[in-house]
Amino acid sequence: MHDPDAEETPDTLPQPPDEADASSAPVPALRSVQAEPVQVKGGATGGGEDEMVVVLQDSEHLAPQPAVLSPAAYALVQLFDGRRNAAEIAELFEQMYGQEVPVEQVHALKRELDQALFLNSPHFEKTIKAQLVGYLKAKVRPEAHAGQAYPEEPAELRKTVEGFFTLPGGPGALPPAQPAAAHSLRALMLPHIDLRVGGAAYAHGYKELLEKSQADLFVVLGVAHQALAEGTFYVSRKHFCTPFGEVKTERGLAGRLQKKAGLEEAMAEFAHKSEHSIEFQTTLLQTLLHERAGRDFEIVPILCGSAEPFVEAEKNPCGDDRFKRFVETLGEELAHCKRRWCVIASVDLSHVGPKFGHSTSMDEKLLKPVARADRRMLGFLERLDASGFFQEILRTQNSRNVDAVMAMLALLTLGEGQLKQGKLLHYAQNFEAATKSAVTYASMSFE
Repeated sequence: MHDPDAEETPDTLPQPPDEADASSAPVPALRSVQAEPVQVKGGATGGGEDEMVVVLQDSEHLAPQPAVLSPAAYALVQLFDGRRNAAEIAELFEQMYGQEVPVEQVHALKRELDQALFLNSPHFEKTIKAQLVGYLKAKVRPEAHAGQAYPEEPAELRKTVEGFFTLPGGPGALPPAQPAAAHSLRALMLPHIDLRVGGAAYAHGYKELLEKSQADLFVVLGVAHQALAEGTFYVSRKHFCTPFGEVKTERGLAGRLQKKAGLEEAMAEFAHKSEHSIEFQTTLLQTLLHERAGRDFEIVPILCGSAEPFVEAEKNPCGDDRFKRFVETLGEELAHCKRRWCVIASVDLSHVGPKFGHSTSMDEKLLKPVARADRRMLGFLERLDASGFFQEILRTQNSRNVDAVMAMLALLTLGEGQLKQGKLLHYAQNFEAATKSAVTYASMSFE
């Protein structure tokens, strides 16, 4: 279900200027992108020889679609630095590659990428501002990944999610659709990897939740992958749309936490717009708890900022005033809310290989020491040792790009005096042969 009021439609968004291509004006710089070479069978039209193309993905997920370029066009766009005009770019390209490029072709590529929101241009700024205004007016956050990372059609989604339990490596039969007999589970660490990849790991965690939790309030700690402003916590007051309908946010609690986080409301909300780490959990909660078991619940959606400033400063976030005030406030709110609650940290572990900035290509052999390092790190979480966990991250300078740091520190700090132990339920690695890279992830319960 898409919220039609979430943002302006593409037809109403600003259009790039139909300029007479001011020759002396600098071509806007290329925004932060992820570039991946892809072999296209039969060529771009499907009727010729195989062809190599370069697919550009927006690192901030603001462009609605990827851009597909030829290798030559990708080389050309690398010269879009915001300082050179089209003629200078064409001249430099010829000097570097010995190939003449008409200035008109530079302008055409510029217009194409500007329309697709891949350039830091006035058109990009106007478009994002229009999207932001429309998004902030909406009370509901539309699902951003339905039909991609998980099925958009409700019946197919339910069948897919229920099938996670009997996947190879899964926990087995889906628990009966009945209330849990006890409320011993207080927190979970779950993946936020694509649901098509991590189904078995998700199932292990949700089996624990279905059997050991009577919660009707879920604090979901995600990762702020697309935040436009630096912050420690980003709280949303919006309800979350899923293929089964809305998941309600406890807006009073979320609003108080949003103020405590000390971040401008617009920036806090916009960080959630395309973020998947909370969307995946709301979708699974709605499918397994509400649709299957008939349980009503609310969420408190919180995205956690990067740990890198703390790693660089060699400072444990748990000692940071902003971190402490926020987590203490959340703890006080939960203690006085008179509801059964559960905290879900929606995180992945290591991100290794060229796709994530490493010079070393991964293979099955190199993934073994990654697993050993991950399990050492997970041992600190099982022992509820927040200090040891961060020291392990600090010891390696987070060289494996673990994105779970801030959420897990918040979970452990929030659970001090309440959690007895952690239990690793499932660990897995997703190796991507095309990029020689891998993401690792796990499920863990805390009682």
